[in-house]
Amino acid sequence: MNIIGLGGGTKTRYLRQIISKEGVGIICIQETKTIAMADARFFSMWGDSNIGWLHNDGVNGAGSLLTMWHKDVFSCSNHVGNVSL
Repeated sequence: MNIIGLGGGTKTRYLRQIISKEGVGIICIQETKTIAMADARFFSMWGDSNIGWLHNDGVNGAGSLLTMWHKDVFSCSNHVGNVSL
């Protein structure tokens, strides 16, 4: 999903709606335009705290990538790249 910035609450609500309605187990988001994100933000986006994520900051937010998954569905045992956990 190319979200072109996670800016305000509207996009967070939109993501949470998709995740809930479609029963998503993993989601990949490009161009988040964010550099650092707190745990609470990830939990808010997913609507659950039983999640894992990898976030690549990109350069000044550009090119940033976010992958989030529900831990009951997916497990990450390894990753490649410059990623913030």
